[in-house]
Amino acid sequence: MVNNERSLFRSMLVAAAAAVTAIGIALPAQAAPATTFSFTNSFEGNPWNDWQGLQSGDGVPGADVNGNPVVARTGVNNGWLRAGTGWAAEKIAVPIDSWTNRTNCTASIWADPVSYGAGVGLEVWDPNGANGWVKLTSTAPGLSAGRYTQIRTAPLNLSGLSTVYVQAIYGNSRTDPQFVRIDDVELTCVS
Repeated sequence: MVNNERSLFRSMLVAAAAAVTAIGIALPAQAAPATTFSFTNSFEGNPWNDWQGLQSGDGVPGADVNGNPVVARTGVNNGWLRAGTGWAAEKIAVPIDSWTNRTNCTASIWADPVSYGAGVGLEVWDPNGANGWVKLTSTAPGLSAGRYTQIRTAPLNLSGLSTVYVQAIYGNSRTDPQFVRIDDVELTCVS
């Protein structure tokens, strides 16, 4: 009888140890991987196939194509905005209707004021608002001259929209015009 009790006790210990081991090596539940949808454009090829320029006053939108020397941030092409007493902008359409999750989106572009520091704007527009074009978000940080700096919008919800426009804009009220180079636009939505 003592042998049976010892065998039973050993079996219980082995079972308890196995249970503790199993609990100890159980893997925590993993979160579902994030889904990312992204659009990029770096002015390569013929930029005017994709980009639209806008201007007022003496503002002029343009592009350096196959520049020599290359002044693009990446590749060989970049856009530019020039203004003295006016403004210039360049916008690009981004089709997002096939993106399944558009609740957490940000736009970005790289900008380089050539001569002196400046505020360069980045905007996202809905072309199909109830009364026409609706600005969904904008930011215009002050940038230092002579180097590309990334401008990024705050997160925004683009649910229900099929196309948005991302626009870089530069305005000036000085008698000496300035160029601002722009490159590498991106719109990204993450679930």
